[in-house]
Amino acid sequence: MNDASFPTPWWQRMLSQPSPTAPRCLPTGHARLDAALPGGGWRAGQVLEVCSPQAGEAEWRLLGEAVRRGVMQGQALALIQPPRSLPHDPWLSSLDEHLTCCWPGPDSQAIVEAGIQWLQAHPGGLLLLWAQEMTPPAWRALTRAARRHAGHVLLVRPAVTRWDDSPADVRLGLLPGRGRHWDVRVQTPASAAAVLVRVSLQDEAAARAPATLATPSGLKIVVDPADRRRTALCGTLAQVCDELDRLARREAQGWPLAA
Repeated sequence: MNDASFPTPWWQRMLSQPSPTAPRCLPTGHARLDAALPGGGWRAGQVLEVCSPQAGEAEWRLLGEAVRRGVMQGQALALIQPPRSLPHDPWLSSLDEHLTCCWPGPDSQAIVEAGIQWLQAHPGGLLLLWAQEMTPPAWRALTRAARRHAGHVLLVRPAVTRWDDSPADVRLGLLPGRGRHWDVRVQTPASAAAVLVRVSLQDEAAARAPATLATPSGLKIVVDPADRRRTALCGTLAQVCDELDRLARREAQGWPLAA
């Protein structure tokens, strides 16, 4: 009997294959965060979960530098179900055919399936997904795809999901800190406790601009004569309301109200 007619056993095929190279790692641009992450950055073949209170804003400022590094190294980029509030970045508009954007709908299974199909066609690519709820089958499928195709997979979820159990290789919980700084809670399955890292997520324009309490023309800030520890806004009702709205937005973004 000719033994060549029988297929090679699976274990022999595994032994004959070359050993995989070390996973690629993309620095995040934040030295403290890289030191807390396994491998010193965002590793390929793993699912990195980010629980963000400001979808489209905070996570992009946290890992935008890593995404740029990957694209500069020749990796394709896909954004699956990105929020409409994603910051306008001229750099993204210049990618053209290297960027894929897809909105399959809010269902997590459809989001994951779209991401897996893209990763199959672009092995080793950068895959960013935004999803609300994740079922165990969706988690398993996404993890297998990340391993099989050696992609950098980022899953962004709402901040409240940080209290749920997660099978992600690394979970980052973003918490607004004082000023323009954010606290990043780094959790890995192998660690006994989470590591808290403080990073700055301000953009270059904000870093150059002075953090002063600028007021519109005609609106004045005066000291309360009855209690000099307090200040008051003086102007028309529309001016005062507009200024209070501006201060509320500034505070929600974690910015200081005054220098």
